[in-house]
Amino acid sequence: MCGVAEAQMALAVVTTVAKFQNESAVHQRNTAANEVSMQNANQAYLNDLSKIDNESSRATQAKALAELTARQELTKNQAMALNSGFGNSLRVMQDMSGAHDLGFSEIAFDFEADMLSLQNSENDAYANMHRNYANIRQSDAPSLIGAGLQIASAGLNYAGSDNKWSSKNKRVKTGYGTSGYGRNPDVFQ
Repeated sequence: MCGVAEAQMALAVVTTVAKFQNESAVHQRNTAANEVSMQNANQAYLNDLSKIDNESSRATQAKALAELTARQELTKNQAMALNSGFGNSLRVMQDMSGAHDLGFSEIAFDFEADMLSLQNSENDAYANMHRNYANIRQSDAPSLIGAGLQIASAGLNYAGSDNKWSSKNKRVKTGYGTSGYGRNPDVFQ
């Protein structure tokens, strides 16, 4: 049979152990959820980079197509001018080449603007991934030392209790009564 002090100590120990186990389970769940969140952030970042890479490829293709079209137009205009016999052929070629160079400069400027925009998109995707990381709350593991100290504290409270069950309060077989057990008559005199 146990007394109130023993029951309090047992309850404190069981409560501390249960609390530690619950906090450990919560920590494991939070850690697993954080890992999933980080994987999702990484996947979103990779998806963004894939889209940006596709846009970059399209911009490169558009530039190559525009340059090819401009070259073909220049060749066509030069052939037409030479075959038509307009004035000084050298001046005609210089005039068309100047217009052609201006067209190539515009194509290069547009391409560079597209590349800068895509670079900014990459920076935004990276910043977005870091914002997602920053929004993940870290999970603190429960303290095994803290749980041990709580159990030790319960033990000290029990040791200092005046109500603890001691050998002087034990029932001893005396032969008195129907059960054969009773209080030790020597202890209570």
